[in-house]
Amino acid sequence: MEVQLFKNVMSQWATGISVITTQYDGELTGFTANSFASVSIDPMLISMSVTKQLYAGQLIQKSGAFVVNILKHDQVEWGKIFAGFYKDHQNRFEGIAYIQANNGAPVLPDVLAWFACRVYTTIDVGASTLVLGEVTEGSVAESGVPLLYHNRHWGTFQAME
Repeated sequence: MEVQLFKNVMSQWATGISVITTQYDGELTGFTANSFASVSIDPMLISMSVTKQLYAGQLIQKSGAFVVNILKHDQVEWGKIFAGFYKDHQNRFEGIAYIQANNGAPVLPDVLAWFACRVYTTIDVGASTLVLGEVTEGSVAESGVPLLYHNRHWGTFQAME
């Protein structure tokens, strides 16, 4: 992956409304992440903290791969679905025509930008695991506005104009 593409994708991440997706043994899972960060350009690494109790985090470690999907301003519902707002919505991928990245993890359609990563290393930090991912591929939309987290109350969002 080229450094400029890495920088372009990182520039679209505004305030953390992204969905982390993975697949292990045919099982798809995803969750919203309110934080990930660039760690290094050589190698291209990002970091994210995953609560140990989160089943998706366990699948990321088993699969060794994940995708960071940065949502557009009109993808609020996906943010809510992958955050687990709808308890009766068991399959979070239902009705979503995802594609697979080269690492096998799902990429949500029409997102603003995405990274596919392989797990570079994990670090135990108490109640969470710090996951470092080496970016292997990515894409950024030609146009679009990121979904911004406006305040601590879910459901209140703002599009950057």
